[in-house]
Amino acid sequence: MKRVTILLLMFSMAFIAHAQQDLPKFPQVTVEDLIKKVYPKDSSAEAYIMTNYGNGWVYQNSEGGYEIAYQHFIRIKILKKSAFERATKALYLYIDSNQQDIELAQEIKGRTYNFNNDVIEIDELQAKDIFKTKYNKSFDKVSFTLPKVKEGSIIEYSYVIRSPFPFKPKDWDFQTDIPCERSEYTFGSPTNFAYRMLMQYCEGKLSEEKCNTSDDFRSCRWVMVDIPAMKEEKYVANLDDYTRKLHFELAEYVVRGMDTAKKLSMDWPDFDKQLLMDDDFGGRIGKISAFDATAQSLKSQKTDTLELAKEVYKYVQSNFTWDGNKRLFTQSSLKEVFNRKTGSSSELNLLLISLLRQVGIAAKPVVISTRDHGRIWKDYPMISRFNYTLAQVNISGQNVLLDVTDKNLQWGLLPEYCMVGEGRLLIYNRSQWIPIQTPEKSGTKINMEFTFSANEPELESQILYTGVGYQAIDYRSQYNTLGKEKFIEKLRNDFSSIDKPKIELEGFINADAGSQPVIMITGKNTEGYNKVNGKIYLKTIPYEGTTEHPFPNADRSFPVDFTYPTEEVITCKYIIPEGYSIAELPKGIRVALPQDGGRFYFSVTQDPTGKEVNITSQILLKKSIYSADKYQALRTLYDHVVTRHNQMIVLQKK
Repeated sequence: MKRVTILLLMFSMAFIAHAQQDLPKFPQVTVEDLIKKVYPKDSSAEAYIMTNYGNGWVYQNSEGGYEIAYQHFIRIKILKKSAFERATKALYLYIDSNQQDIELAQEIKGRTYNFNNDVIEIDELQAKDIFKTKYNKSFDKVSFTLPKVKEGSIIEYSYVIRSPFPFKPKDWDFQTDIPCERSEYTFGSPTNFAYRMLMQYCEGKLSEEKCNTSDDFRSCRWVMVDIPAMKEEKYVANLDDYTRKLHFELAEYVVRGMDTAKKLSMDWPDFDKQLLMDDDFGGRIGKISAFDATAQSLKSQKTDTLELAKEVYKYVQSNFTWDGNKRLFTQSSLKEVFNRKTGSSSELNLLLISLLRQVGIAAKPVVISTRDHGRIWKDYPMISRFNYTLAQVNISGQNVLLDVTDKNLQWGLLPEYCMVGEGRLLIYNRSQWIPIQTPEKSGTKINMEFTFSANEPELESQILYTGVGYQAIDYRSQYNTLGKEKFIEKLRNDFSSIDKPKIELEGFINADAGSQPVIMITGKNTEGYNKVNGKIYLKTIPYEGTTEHPFPNADRSFPVDFTYPTEEVITCKYIIPEGYSIAELPKGIRVALPQDGGRFYFSVTQDPTGKEVNITSQILLKKSIYSADKYQALRTLYDHVVTRHNQMIVLQKK
């Protein structure tokens, strides 16, 4: 892992006094607090934070080195049983390769307040109930559980963590998954350390922000009040990207013996140069003699540039295995990766770039932050915001992005976690931002046909799934991960309403042939329809219909991210049984999103003979990301989807 290393020189200054800081005095818990049954500003909350206080400060230790301490106090009102787990806290402390303590937890205290028999009872956390265990090779775990927690309790705990890593202070989250009445954070450091402090939020504002400098020490304070819970939402790449929080980066520092300050912040040209010259990144790319025989063999097979590039891509994808690690920097030379046939994401994709160059095709690295890693802050170049490398080639004027980590991918497709807005294309003196796009969308075609059997209420069912683009990749990934038998068993469980379904698969083996994976399911649906007072009720979309609204919240302050454009087309045919006629059909509808962003089309028709009912549903989303101001239009579209997919066709006896 790359990290900034700070030179620490021994000299005496007045910062040792900052090694210890006391918590401020907080309001006493009252009877009114304890008898409260609900949080007025969010009646659904299982708990809420009354006070969340944090204090981080950099100080010089007795040996002349610099350390950082984090002090935390939190008070939480428990409203429901589902919040009892919040009485348990775990702290993860970094240890070195020799299993020696590097980070320390100190001054751990805790209390539980209850109101019983008209008296406020206080139960203290005991030292014997604080446990330290080994979590993994890099971290120890310190955990505790506060006593006697029940509905109505108020819990509080505090602690101090001391760390020798002042170059990268921890973030402060103002917003969590429960509401907060007041969140306050202070941060201080000696003036020879300059930190950049970045506030992230998509709504709300600070009620207080103030900085002071005195005695060669600078301290800042931020306060935010009435913070709503950050609730889980569907279709968001990383919820943490939209959480109200403070982020810290060391911008520069100076210590005795240095003539000028060491600047750690950079502009984008500095960023590009540093990566391209880094021994564990751009320095890895070049002519590698171990590749010579392979390069010559590949060149002899294809003369067309595009076909040669595809052959190199296929060779690396087929012969090398991703070890599952998403990293920006390599840990091994490309020769070592070539010999052992496994590597991290960057090792494999940099190997692809090197091999493409060795056969005469100009390939370049593109650095990104994957969806789970979080957004890039384009205003502030930070290498830590990137965690992944792609390859890019330009053939006949066409830019193509490549990744070889997933053996199910076809040429020009990227893994879902790489589908982010932009990436940085690295070229000496000509680096630029480029959109991360692929030519494919995710598509599913579902064809269903149902015939009434002699044994009511069964329906003879035939269901055909065809995966297109990313849906095809998903089907094949499940197939390859589970194996054929377990994949089929999973499908049987998914279609439990069909008695002993027969399942056939096509197009799952050879993705290179351009075939689409197809799943065919046939059998008797024993829960096919409802019969009430001689009438038969049939659901318009019996399988794969949208029965629950994906956007139940009335408002949304951040984008809706579908990863890639999508299209779902469902066709359904009912063969009407003898002796019945159609009494009622749902109405069709067309709904379009603004600016040609997509549409929903739905129709229910009968053939001229009255013996068939045909339903068509098409949901087309032309964009991968819809901004927050398009949320209401998108939500309205899905209002219609849910309504239509849950409507009934009514048959009656003639």
